[in-house]
Amino acid sequence: MTDRIKSLLSKPALADVSALVLGLLLPFVFAPYDLAYLALPLLALFLFLILNLSNGRSFWRGWLFGFGQFVVGFSWIFHSVHTFGNAPALLAIAMIILLAAYCALFPALAAYLSQRFFNNSRSLFLLAGFPLMWALTEWLRGYLFTGFPWLSLGTSQVETSLAYFAPLFGALGVGAIMSLMAGLILISVLQPAKARLALSAAVAIFILGQLLFFASWSQPVSGLIKVSLPQLSVQQDMKWRKDIKWPSLKWYQQQTDEHSASDIVIWPETAIPSFLYQVMPYWEEIKAQADLNDTEVIAGVFMRDTKTGRYYNSLISSKGDVYQKKHLVPLGEYMPFRALFEFLRQYINFPMSDIASGDDDQPLMKVAGYDVGASICFEDVFDREIRSSLPAAKFLINASNDAWFKRTAEPHQHHQIARMRAIESARYLVRATNTGISSIIGPKGQEIVTSSLFVRTTITGDIRAMSGMTPYVFWGNVPLIALAVLALLWRGRKHFSKQPA
Repeated sequence: MTDRIKSLLSKPALADVSALVLGLLLPFVFAPYDLAYLALPLLALFLFLILNLSNGRSFWRGWLFGFGQFVVGFSWIFHSVHTFGNAPALLAIAMIILLAAYCALFPALAAYLSQRFFNNSRSLFLLAGFPLMWALTEWLRGYLFTGFPWLSLGTSQVETSLAYFAPLFGALGVGAIMSLMAGLILISVLQPAKARLALSAAVAIFILGQLLFFASWSQPVSGLIKVSLPQLSVQQDMKWRKDIKWPSLKWYQQQTDEHSASDIVIWPETAIPSFLYQVMPYWEEIKAQADLNDTEVIAGVFMRDTKTGRYYNSLISSKGDVYQKKHLVPLGEYMPFRALFEFLRQYINFPMSDIASGDDDQPLMKVAGYDVGASICFEDVFDREIRSSLPAAKFLINASNDAWFKRTAEPHQHHQIARMRAIESARYLVRATNTGISSIIGPKGQEIVTSSLFVRTTITGDIRAMSGMTPYVFWGNVPLIALAVLALLWRGRKHFSKQPA
């Protein structure tokens, strides 16, 4: 059977198509499909397709694999651009294709670098070269042009024992470990004499991950803190209508009063569909009500600086603390390379594309008397944004608005990413969203309580303030990326020293 597969895939065109198909299947290892274990055979098959190729062919197959992954994995962007941005359907599809084509360059680069510098030994290629280059290129994807690390491979494993490597190495390290395991699986197939050793090593990694579940990276420093999350569930195209605005605000006020036994009530991103100065009497009433009930309210709202005219996507506390979003969404919240993309305004409505970025050195919000790591929307996709508040932050808050993406995979993927951030930091993470998925997540990534999509509800659960620091919070991605760079430099020196003068 193996020889027959080898014979079929020896045809370059068929192997290229196979790489694309494998990429098309990869998004199904993520939420909401959650076929997490499918990732390992898919990666192993992809590695088989790039063994012993030319550098250029490896790059091409890596690009096809990545393009398949991202063109399916980013399909939810269609709704934000077409349905709510009013762009023509063909333009929305073209934007997804272009973004997928760009992001596919990173797995292509991983395949190319592995092939060029680590191809003198199959074991070196599979067990060191590719896993390290995969980590390096995923890290680059999270940084270049502000970064877009969505569908980082490690986040798919929040339900498996591999997730518990995240407090040590982060999601990036989990992805590298998955690549290593895929290499072990491939070795077991291609080299029967090494099959028992390779499979034993793969199983040992799983067992070690499960043992890491029992590691205590943080300790509670508070009793139970009751948190309530009102989820209004208003469609994005209705949210800002004048006839919806005041009924929405009254509902939040009513829910806050009904859950006055909670220590904290957290409203979602832009729960107040106005600038704060336009509804200040309402907010003062909320603050007075919260003080009377001994409850703290956190609300999402746009704030305007009257001196500069700039406005910020913000979280405000009834106690007076403010957090202003730092990592903005390109095109959605600001216009990158304005001269280049300004022409798109005639095709797409970018209603919030001039938001200002908050300062990087903002003090942490204090909530219920504890320092808190606050993030808004897709800021929690970036591990570095969450780590910047740690270890001082005793728990994490993310306020988001995934209504832009309707009932697609995006809200599920975003919730999965938040679970990974909780595991990395060994902190409770509370997500308040407009239309779901709202959730309270434990330090091991466990779902304590979650809401369904597009259901008007208020969920309530208990969290604790936690102290302590995981190794990943301490050292971040530095050891992994340094190892990848050093390996590349080492192999590059050996490679080029053999080149004729």
